[in-house]
Amino acid sequence: MPKSTVRYTTTNLNELGLFVEVTGKTDNERTRQKAIEEIQRRMDDPDDTRLTPESFADGLSMDDLIVVEPPATDDVEDNEPEIVQAVKAIANLASLRVTLEEVHQQALELRPLIEALFQPEPLTPEQMQQVTDKNFTKTLIKFAEAKAARDKFLPIAQSAWDVLEPALENVGIKGDGGIDESESEPTSGTPQKSTKNGKK
Repeated sequence: MPKSTVRYTTTNLNELGLFVEVTGKTDNERTRQKAIEEIQRRMDDPDDTRLTPESFADGLSMDDLIVVEPPATDDVEDNEPEIVQAVKAIANLASLRVTLEEVHQQALELRPLIEALFQPEPLTPEQMQQVTDKNFTKTLIKFAEAKAARDKFLPIAQSAWDVLEPALENVGIKGDGGIDESESEPTSGTPQKSTKNGKK
């Protein structure tokens, strides 16, 4: 059985049409560290002419990595139950949502600077230094890419939720251990209280 992998790219790699693939089931700190190490290995490899030590002149960190969603294959869709595909899609949405919220907070901190660019007053020396810093553009690009990735995947996740939601609501457990896909009903043996004044 083939190992699960996660693919990453960066703004620099994407321009070259390159990505790195590492073992792992989901996007997390461990898989990102593996990707950084793989990129570094390729940069140091004299036989790999597409990446050189100068490929990331501004430096490279785990935050620069962008998850590349693998293309869906007919084999996976044919062999994997629909509800399993739905769960994986929801898990992917969760990862995209967390990433988006993290970079959104970082981008929000830059909002006063962006608003200052549209004001007639001259920028202060501190503001000029901040807006020309590489992290200013990098943070906004990361936010834009994260939002675009979430928005693009949202219809897929919504379709997955349409599959998963009724399963979560309707699947019950029978007394014999079987599955009963119906809403639970009151048992006939439950004593009923009389509504009359003390009369049975």
